[in-house]
Amino acid sequence: MHERKKIHNYWISRYSVRKVFFRDSLYNQTIKYLKKQRYLRFSKIFFLLNSFLNKNYPVCYILKKDKKIVGFVGTIFSKKKYNKKNHLTCNIHSWLVDQNHRIGSSLLFKEIDRERCLVTVLTALPRLGKTFIKLGFKELSMTYKLILTKKFFSKQNDKKFQLLNNFNKIKEKIPKNLKKLLTFYSNKDYQKFLFKSENSKSQSFIIGKFVYKKKYLKTLNIIYCSNKNMINKNMIQFFQILSKKFNVSLCGEYFISSKNTIFKNNLNFYLTKNKKIYLKTIPRRFTFDLLYSETEF
Repeated sequence: MHERKKIHNYWISRYSVRKVFFRDSLYNQTIKYLKKQRYLRFSKIFFLLNSFLNKNYPVCYILKKDKKIVGFVGTIFSKKKYNKKNHLTCNIHSWLVDQNHRIGSSLLFKEIDRERCLVTVLTALPRLGKTFIKLGFKELSMTYKLILTKKFFSKQNDKKFQLLNNFNKIKEKIPKNLKKLLTFYSNKDYQKFLFKSENSKSQSFIIGKFVYKKKYLKTLNIIYCSNKNMINKNMIQFFQILSKKFNVSLCGEYFISSKNTIFKNNLNFYLTKNKKIYLKTIPRRFTFDLLYSETEF
């Protein structure tokens, strides 16, 4: 057993892990490596490497052997507040290691562990579940709830509400902390809305993404909602405007705990689907959201 460990450590010692920052000297080498690999879709990885940039943290880590890149893990670092404290988080959106070099794959995660942050893996392949558990991750179930919005057409709305989607108008009406989010999600791939009452100061800032179910059912998947209670209490009005103004047939949300759902009221027309995700170094009073992460599951 001792000899086997000694041999293992010898082979591991031949690998090194390097941090890659946006457009630094290693960035172009990494892009070339990613274009040649056949495990993951390059366009998706490239989009995420260019999203939510933070100059203080790497956009990825690479595994090298004999000066050659043989592995990669894509990372998105961000600061989130839990229990009134700021916590560093790292979402791993991509992970690949060349087949002949997978003995060194765990080194990529050991390097991320040095940051002492919450680490999330939301798109792990099912066959890698046991691997993440061995690496110290906790397995949780993420639920996707999909709600039919069109059924709310027939109900009358006595209240007056607006659903703004103009970037500049939203920016004028939201507080400073949400303006930062608005800027990070300025890419046209993301939808930004402000749902507000005309009779009060109540409002909710929403970030989402349009996708199509069965090729023609337009769906809004919600990434972030600043005022869940406001949306839940005025769900009918929200769905009516979403359907009529933006021709949205379905609305989806992701959550771990039912306590943190946006749409808590009893709904007859919805379905749910569960997916395994993996988290490490979970802070107290952690609340799940999809900010600063991939949105394709």
